[in-house]
Amino acid sequence: MKVSSLPLSESFRCRLERKSLPTLMLLAVVLAPLLVASLFWAFYRYHISSAAKGVTAAQSSASPSQQTAPIDERLSNAERAIMFSIAPLTSLSAMMTPVDPDPVASFRQLIALPPGAAREAPRIDPRRIRMIVDRGVVEYASAKTEGDRARGARLIQTAALVGYPPARDLLVRNYPQSEAVRSVVPAQDVIRYALGPVMAATSEDSKQIFLALGQHFALQGELDLFAKQILDSLRGDSRPQLIHRVETLLDLLAHVPGACGALARLVPGAGKVADQECFLGENLRKFIETTRPSAAEEEESKHRGLLMLNQVGER
Repeated sequence: MKVSSLPLSESFRCRLERKSLPTLMLLAVVLAPLLVASLFWAFYRYHISSAAKGVTAAQSSASPSQQTAPIDERLSNAERAIMFSIAPLTSLSAMMTPVDPDPVASFRQLIALPPGAAREAPRIDPRRIRMIVDRGVVEYASAKTEGDRARGARLIQTAALVGYPPARDLLVRNYPQSEAVRSVVPAQDVIRYALGPVMAATSEDSKQIFLALGQHFALQGELDLFAKQILDSLRGDSRPQLIHRVETLLDLLAHVPGACGALARLVPGAGKVADQECFLGENLRKFIETTRPSAAEEEESKHRGLLMLNQVGER
């Protein structure tokens, strides 16, 4: 019995091993990748840990501002991203500067000279101005229509605006009787042209021209305009012998019906004044001495003249 049991046990073991071999091979196939993955993961963690220790050591030696700078920059970028993400599409001010409502005014302010800076006076060739006046006189004299006369008068007005005395004299002389001259020369300009020689006491001829102009405005019922422009032009006049020049002016106005009364209404403290007497000398002198000069009139006049001069040059 003993002899026969040994071969049986060995035979059973052989069958058992043959049955368990496929199972072992299956387990080896499954466990081998897991083992490799575990080894790779351990190596990776060791490498990351070493790098992190190096970065920590470097950061510990850096200044606090260097440590916080990247964080602050990231936070700033994040805040901007949030702002753009919540801004409505119609809210353009979140992404660009608002549109200037008045770009012309802004540009003028940008190019304006600082206070107190002197502007260089434009250079004008007097020969060119005289040639323009001669051309205007020829066109006016040879004109067949009022339109042609107006074009000639406009050339003369161009020279008068930039300060050419002969041109101003021509316009003042012809203003009362020429519709063409009146159509291109504003009343304020011609009154200023006439008043300048009178206050400079140049000649008796200039006084007669001024007197004729005043009588024209009296006939037209425009003495208030005449008186106002006289005061505007006299503001701040600091030339010598002011009282004498004022008396000369008032003597001329006494011959223009209603002129003294119109002027008295505009001069502080003058009260009612009779046309024949025109006692305004002291009040008018105080007004002139206590008001600032109106230099803007001549500046604006020259500016208009330069613009017209450029137009003449383009023809």
